[in-house]
Amino acid sequence: MSVLWYMAVLVVLMVAQAKFYEVVVLKKLSYTRSFAQHGVFEGEKTELVEVLENHKLTPVSWLRVEARISPWLRFKKQENLDINMEQFHRSVFFLSGYSKLTRRHEITCVHRGYFRFNQTALTGGDLLGLSQRTVDIFEQAELYVYPRVSTDGELPAQALKWQGEIAAQRWILPDPMLVNGIREYRGGDSRKDIHWSATARTGKLQVKTRDFTVSPRVMVALNAQIAEDLWAMMDAAQCAVIEQGIRHAAAILNWAVQQGMEAGFLYNGRLCDTEGETVYVHPAASESHLVTLLETLAKLEVIRQLNFHSLLDRYADDNMSGMDIVVISAYWSDALETCADRLRRNGNSVSYIPIQGGMEQ
Repeated sequence: MSVLWYMAVLVVLMVAQAKFYEVVVLKKLSYTRSFAQHGVFEGEKTELVEVLENHKLTPVSWLRVEARISPWLRFKKQENLDINMEQFHRSVFFLSGYSKLTRRHEITCVHRGYFRFNQTALTGGDLLGLSQRTVDIFEQAELYVYPRVSTDGELPAQALKWQGEIAAQRWILPDPMLVNGIREYRGGDSRKDIHWSATARTGKLQVKTRDFTVSPRVMVALNAQIAEDLWAMMDAAQCAVIEQGIRHAAAILNWAVQQGMEAGFLYNGRLCDTEGETVYVHPAASESHLVTLLETLAKLEVIRQLNFHSLLDRYADDNMSGMDIVVISAYWSDALETCADRLRRNGNSVSYIPIQGGMEQ
């Protein structure tokens, strides 16, 4: 009888601890994950940082953390890390009472993109694995992987020629901050330029004269189509051509901003977190704006949202002017030439930079 008694007590204890852990294992437990950097370039490494805290005396015998990941984020093999078909990131933890555990996973970013962890499943259980409980937490961790910037050796000759021409070209505009003198008012002068002190002193309207400054504005227009008459989804090889165009766009935008020019971006595709909208980034010149441009390139989906010549026509209709427009496209056509002529008549320059591997029209 004593053996049966001990076995009965053991079974009761096992069930009791299972029920106890089922109730308390995930209580007073906090979990966060983040990337060590906000953005990195294609091919670079970063870290995924997991922080788990147990805010109670009861230890956590085991805790499994699972989240879906992109196959473009390659994890370095580490202890307690399981990559299942490159789709799920799984970590297993043990925590004593009132403890904190930080784990870092090295990641190689093999492709540009915008990557988010939105939903994470936490599963905990008792010491003997008799019971378990799962909860989903929704805390976003995001990473921008910027496109690799094409080098001078990878850019087409037309791009290098354009850079030389645009560096020499000058859009001469009066700078409102650079006053170099005063003269008598002439018909057509702005009232904002009237120098009231000089007017009172001379008894005649006097206006400020200004120096001139160079203010180039570059608009990079990227074509998401491999050919003008191609409407179906593109295969991997065709998408790779557009990816090359994205790297060329990154190189030109980076160069323009570093030269102190205002740079903007047009794309007849869409961003990964929008629906049914083409992409437009207004020209500006600053390091923070360059980050915005790179984030935009990271989010691009290689899919046509609107025919490219229709996109250019839209901005010609809106009287876009004063831009040095750089068209990066896998092809050039009569329709695009007509759009380019319209934009030139509006006071823009239009240059074409081909993407290697494109299809001639």
